[in-house]
Amino acid sequence: MPLPPTGTQLKAILAELKARADAGDAGAATRLFQDMQTCAQVQRLNQMMPSLANRALNDTSAGNAQRNAHFLDVVQHNLDFANGNAALCAGLGAADMAMLVPATLQAAQLGNAQAANCYVGANLNNWPGLVNNPQWVQDYQTNALNLANGALQQGDWSMASLMAQAYGGSSRNMLNQLTGTSAAQAYTYAKLMSLGQPTDSQPSKRSTNALSNFSSQLTPEQIQTADAQAQQMFQQYFNNTPRQTGQVNNAMQACQSGGPPGF
Repeated sequence: MPLPPTGTQLKAILAELKARADAGDAGAATRLFQDMQTCAQVQRLNQMMPSLANRALNDTSAGNAQRNAHFLDVVQHNLDFANGNAALCAGLGAADMAMLVPATLQAAQLGNAQAANCYVGANLNNWPGLVNNPQWVQDYQTNALNLANGALQQGDWSMASLMAQAYGGSSRNMLNQLTGTSAAQAYTYAKLMSLGQPTDSQPSKRSTNALSNFSSQLTPEQIQTADAQAQQMFQQYFNNTPRQTGQVNNAMQACQSGGPPGF
């Protein structure tokens, strides 16, 4: 059965998409996840953009004129996005928006790579309805690492980056609470990311510093083991193929990042 036409009001097809996703329809699960993501972003933009625009308009200092002009361009871009999706998201209430988290997990379990990245890299502050659904934290503990490992085995550079951040102690998402902090594993994934450096770019200072920092905490034997592990993953999971420029950033920007696109 074909999916409803793109742009159909989500409220009107929410029950249908959920029922089909619950029955294992990967296409319906993906559509539900994507539309829910869009509407969460629209909701956030509608809350943030007016005050941000007013702040820029009220700043009349000459030195900030160019910056404010760019700022207003970004605000307008986001308002256009929100207005363009207003019909899609019309009528959704808090209970509807609380479906975002389970919809993301379900799409990830049914094979959507973007949903897996968004779920594993989630920030609790971006989970609408969490206070009323504490089971979601247990679900995350049960599923996140399995999804991460599965994505890695499919050659997902965004997931490799999330693993590097988690083992390195990043608190930007919940994954570190599952992996713990490990200099050896952080070095391994930082090394993997360096092996996959896009051929048309140079390693960032941040990447170089990460390798240096973590290696300084390891013995030569540990470094040798980690290098071999990174090389094996690069060969086995990524076919010795570097990632594309911007591939990781572009993938993660499609998730809820806590701020509107362009900021």
